[in-house]
Amino acid sequence: MPLEAVQRGSIMHGNGDPLSPLYPSKKDLYRTKTIQEAKDDGTLPTIPVLPLSYNDAYQILSRMQGRAVPLDWQGGLNITYRVGPHLSGGATVRIDVRSSLQTRLVTIIRNVIGYIHGLDDPDRYVILGNHFDAWVYGSIDPNSGTAVLAEVARAITQTISETNWRPARTIMFCAWDGEEHGLIGSTEFVEQFANILSQRAVVYLNVDNIHSNQSMFASTVPTLYQMTTDVAKRIPNPMVAEVRRGRKTVYDTWIKTFPNEIEFRPDAPRLPVPGAGSDHAAFLNILGIPVVDFTYTNATTYDTYPLYHTLYETPFVNEHIFDTNNFAVWVTYVHAAVGQYWAELAREFTDSAILPLNITDFANSLLRIYARDLKKAIDPLKYYVEPITDAREQLSRLIKNCQEFLRRAYEFDLVIKRTLQNFAINPFDSRRISLINDRIMSVDRCFINPRGLPYQPSNRHVLFSASINDSYKGRVMAAIYDQIDAFEAAKTDKQRQLVGRKLAEQISIVQYSVQCASNTIAKSI
Repeated sequence: MPLEAVQRGSIMHGNGDPLSPLYPSKKDLYRTKTIQEAKDDGTLPTIPVLPLSYNDAYQILSRMQGRAVPLDWQGGLNITYRVGPHLSGGATVRIDVRSSLQTRLVTIIRNVIGYIHGLDDPDRYVILGNHFDAWVYGSIDPNSGTAVLAEVARAITQTISETNWRPARTIMFCAWDGEEHGLIGSTEFVEQFANILSQRAVVYLNVDNIHSNQSMFASTVPTLYQMTTDVAKRIPNPMVAEVRRGRKTVYDTWIKTFPNEIEFRPDAPRLPVPGAGSDHAAFLNILGIPVVDFTYTNATTYDTYPLYHTLYETPFVNEHIFDTNNFAVWVTYVHAAVGQYWAELAREFTDSAILPLNITDFANSLLRIYARDLKKAIDPLKYYVEPITDAREQLSRLIKNCQEFLRRAYEFDLVIKRTLQNFAINPFDSRRISLINDRIMSVDRCFINPRGLPYQPSNRHVLFSASINDSYKGRVMAAIYDQIDAFEAAKTDKQRQLVGRKLAEQISIVQYSVQCASNTIAKSI
């Protein structure tokens, strides 16, 4: 990254129009919040903020005096970081602020959405999305993903025109606007059509950008572990060097680069919880629609590429840095591999008679990962006997409900198997297929709390939302772990008593969602 590079980004705390949370920002609709209220509740900043290059930051930080900061505050520059307040040599820093925060009557952004209507089940939507706005030139973010989305749409359209194939369910191609300023386009779309999407959307498949040629990487939810993995096994490896090493598919490099962490699905690569940094967030966090967010990335400690959101994100980077051998090879094959994966995922969800959402993987994740890890987090607090008693008892009840959900999920797998066998004999009787699919779609929705998380009403998913302490990364059962953090930080018994009750409440909310999911797939309520 050049010395002078400056990374831009939104510092708004939250997504969508900050003056109309959970409510569509339409010209003819009333704004439910003022700018001052948005500042007061922390949604908007209250002081000027300006990103600097690390060269400019060095000029300031290297001159700061005073005592050294704690070790975990020391940054990457080759200096001793100090707290100030004075600068060496009596130097001063002058900031000339020439900006103001204004409310415009209308600021138009445009989402571009295309449809291929399903032949058999047009009221079920398989949604592919990418944003098209950029901070500067955007050759990587978002144009690499935008180009692939356009090519996937073109290829599917061409296939329809040249063959007898038609998607059974509707495919939506969505190019979102205003993503860089807080996922505005996609969030407002979800808020405006929340009821329809909740009923009809099957899955949302997101590509923000493609910023490497090393390995596929995806974040997703447990119901998609199997399909996310299986489709990668069908896509030829775009990298010749990897094929020479015997890794012939995208999956082979993926599992090598990001090894398995899911014990009950040993063939799956690492599949973390989706974060809140791209357009899939509203679909998952507000409505509970299953999502996959995927890209090509490097197996490094960096979350993304160094030139992210800088002036240097130009086609030159793609041509001379991301692929130093042959730019055309990278464009043709790596982008093509992502497109093939995207299209094949979409085809699976449009054409499979039974929706390929694995409820058993969801139940296994709850019992064997999430509940297990939660028990490990709460057990050390048992010495605070009275304040933590309710939470520990509620956890025991949650585990029992997870066990029951897993038992019913296995039974549901048998129901699906018999239904498919009957459908193969009589493909004109789709009524039972529809009933099964309605149940499958409803399971993920069970984990939406209409009241939202504490202090985060726009985050409604009780399993997969951003923590109050980190609005970018996803965290499993964020509201529960936020209370555990608060319990550990409490200084008095009175504080621990209060937080202990809140912790028990949040565990109970997750427990209620598990009960909902379990009842959804049961023979009867």
